[in-house]
Amino acid sequence: KIDTVAPTLTITSPADGYETNQPELTIEGTTNDATSKPVTVNVKLNGRDLGNATVNSDGTFSKNITLDVQGENVIVVIATDSAGKETSVTKTVVFNTTAPTIKSVVIDPNPVNAGKTFTITVEVE
Repeated sequence: KIDTVAPTLTITSPADGYETNQPELTIEGTTNDATSKPVTVNVKLNGRDLGNATVNSDGTFSKNITLDVQGENVIVVIATDSAGKETSVTKTVVFNTTAPTIKSVVIDPNPVNAGKTFTITVEVE
């Protein structure tokens, strides 16, 4: 039987566009191929090969990575079956450790009478 179908690949975490201030991130997902098992899953970060994830017997996998670029990081996950067919999924994650800057603070009402309710609104950049 000739395999003409690439393996399935679903990334469950992280979501595309995910923003974080933590460098550690876990890539999680599932893969399967009905005709050409086993499937290997490789992870690349900003074009750099981070090696293979361990694929469990049920097709789930995870790989811990460390984001090392402030701003956008491109993660490419590639599933390859034993026949050499590939499926890839690309996710972009934003790594930002810059603290927000307070632009304004508004107290309403102002002035506030003792014992009364008031609202503080903070605008950040």
